[in-house]
Amino acid sequence: MTLTLVWAMAENGVIGRSGDLPWSLPDDLARFKKITHGGTVIMGRKTWESLHIQPLPGRTNLVVSRNSEFEAEGATVVSSVEEAVESALSDAFCIGGAQVFAASIDLATHIKVTMVHNEIEGDVYVPPIDWDQWLMTSEEFHPADDRHVVPFSFLSYDRASYSGR
Repeated sequence: MTLTLVWAMAENGVIGRSGDLPWSLPDDLARFKKITHGGTVIMGRKTWESLHIQPLPGRTNLVVSRNSEFEAEGATVVSSVEEAVESALSDAFCIGGAQVFAASIDLATHIKVTMVHNEIEGDVYVPPIDWDQWLMTSEEFHPADDRHVVPFSFLSYDRASYSGR
């Protein structure tokens, strides 16, 4: 089983603003669905609450919360990222937020980033990452167009020590 972190971020590290994404990139949302469909998505409570569709269809939804009373209809609530990874029956995808990314970075084998080529105001940032531990395996640039007001790139990374087993 693999654990892939999936996020979109602005060049200044912003990944969220006021409980939502601070941009609209339809191709990013389509890529997110393609990457995570059929797998297990792991997210924190705030990310769960920000979803426009709960649970995300076609995926097992796991919500990490320290609150043992928290309930998420259509999802399984777990107390830690480690518990989420252990209970995943398929490849797992950590989809946020910042605290869950920080707690899962050492367990991750892959990272899928949509880099928004702009500095955008926000209140949630991607946690610090030691990029020396990661190898970029692909980069795909997309210019701004009538559906995307800013240019962006799809970036894929594998952990340098990942053997593919």
